[in-house]
Amino acid sequence: MGYSIQLKKAVIKKVLQGNKQHHEIATEFGVGRSTISKWLKEYKQNGSINLKSKEKTPKDWTAEERMSALLKTGSMCAEDRSAWCRKKGIFSHNLDQWKKDAISAMTPKSTKVQAEKERKYKKEIAVLKKDLSRKEKALAETAALLVLKKKVQEIWGEPEDD
Repeated sequence: MGYSIQLKKAVIKKVLQGNKQHHEIATEFGVGRSTISKWLKEYKQNGSINLKSKEKTPKDWTAEERMSALLKTGSMCAEDRSAWCRKKGIFSHNLDQWKKDAISAMTPKSTKVQAEKERKYKKEIAVLKKDLSRKEKALAETAALLVLKKKVQEIWGEPEDD
């Protein structure tokens, strides 16, 4: 998980003030104690906090960058594609997902409407199945109670209620 530079600076400042223990600061900022120790060690070695923010993750790529990546890697063999992905800090499955997203964005509206209808029907089916299951359980419970009632009548010979 990448933390912002402002957060790192605030945590180090609190630690250096010495008013609180590390575990209290960790709880306050929602950061692990080992992470704080790492930042403090880095600060003591370099005299500053590492100012480079976290590396760009696949979700940080813009649509243009994604499309460009797809175009560049589209004709590559699997080995070259993997090497390119390593260089850029992404995985092949990210490219595959981006390709699916691009294709789905280009699908005609009628297909999207059909997919929406299917989702709606699936939800309705799930609700109906849940309701049916609830009713089946209630019916089984009622049947069990009737059987018990008849057994009690047989054992004790109580008259049957009509």
